[in-house]
Amino acid sequence: MKKFLIITLIVLITGCGGKKVETETEKEPDKQPVEEKKELTLEDYKNNKVNELGEVPIMMYHGIHNKKNSDTEYTGGNVDKDGYQRTAEAFRNDLEFYYKEGYRMIRLTDYVDGNVDVELGKSPIILTFDDGLENSIKVTGLDSNGEIIIDPNSAVGILEEFKKKYPDYNVTATFFINGGIFGQEKYNEKILNWLVDHGYDVGNHTNTHVNFSTVNAARSEEEVGKVYKILDQIIPGKYVNIVALPFGSPYDLDHSNMPHIFSATYDGKTYETKSALRVGWKSESSPFSSDFNPKFLKRIRAYDNNGVEFDIEMNFKLLSNNRYISDGDKDTIVVPTTSKDKLGNTYNKKVIEY
Repeated sequence: MKKFLIITLIVLITGCGGKKVETETEKEPDKQPVEEKKELTLEDYKNNKVNELGEVPIMMYHGIHNKKNSDTEYTGGNVDKDGYQRTAEAFRNDLEFYYKEGYRMIRLTDYVDGNVDVELGKSPIILTFDDGLENSIKVTGLDSNGEIIIDPNSAVGILEEFKKKYPDYNVTATFFINGGIFGQEKYNEKILNWLVDHGYDVGNHTNTHVNFSTVNAARSEEEVGKVYKILDQIIPGKYVNIVALPFGSPYDLDHSNMPHIFSATYDGKTYETKSALRVGWKSESSPFSSDFNPKFLKRIRAYDNNGVEFDIEMNFKLLSNNRYISDGDKDTIVVPTTSKDKLGNTYNKKVIEY
């Protein structure tokens, strides 16, 4: 039998201050070499049409119903006349469309904070769901480990499907709940914790889906404060301080109830809201644009209407000429020289013009 002699060679290099040079056998087995980030040129920006002052779509969904488009009597994938409820088939088609059009999801709270992390040449998109409907995350039971089993045709079930299908999609969404959470009382705590543990966010949609245009200041504070209290009890420190305004009301920042939505003390606890979401109709400004107001954000109603009245088709046609296109570096803001006069808050990032 042959004998093998394993020799470990330690080389001392005097030019390295007498330090030991690590050999292959001494390296940590799982440590991978760090790839150097390629420095992009102005030509790279031009070829990818980078424009980080372009507009960003914030999509507004409500219910996702386990139906085919052909099961409804309305246009496309609408389950109701106004298109607030959508079929599972249509939602899957929407997600495929966004992906193939070069959009990648980011968290709403990151957008508000000017933290847009999307690969070179791609565009950010934000998904939101109002009303805390059961079909947002329908639980069909618990597995042997006590974890919730999610209906694959509910909104979250479909999102998780796309998370596996397209690992680079960065699948996420923000769910805005009312006092009833998701209408599945025995699972409330498990659902909220599951969402935040799996890359989703939870926000405030008021306790009873109130119309702020019809109530006084005290009622406004109760409606907002009660939901923050619920979230503090179940997922303290893990929810977003953002309110999706029911019915989109009040419709302007000067309304007398707006200060009570943004800041008040309810039941002994002070809350601070950093953004309010409108029902809206079209895309929003880049967080780096001088037009951007993080306190009052428009959303696109995710519905079909034959390409008119700001439906999905119409909005994405509009976006094709003025969409946010990323440089792939969240720490820089790259803008065409022709648009530099529109630059607003830079969040202390490096600005590059080309």
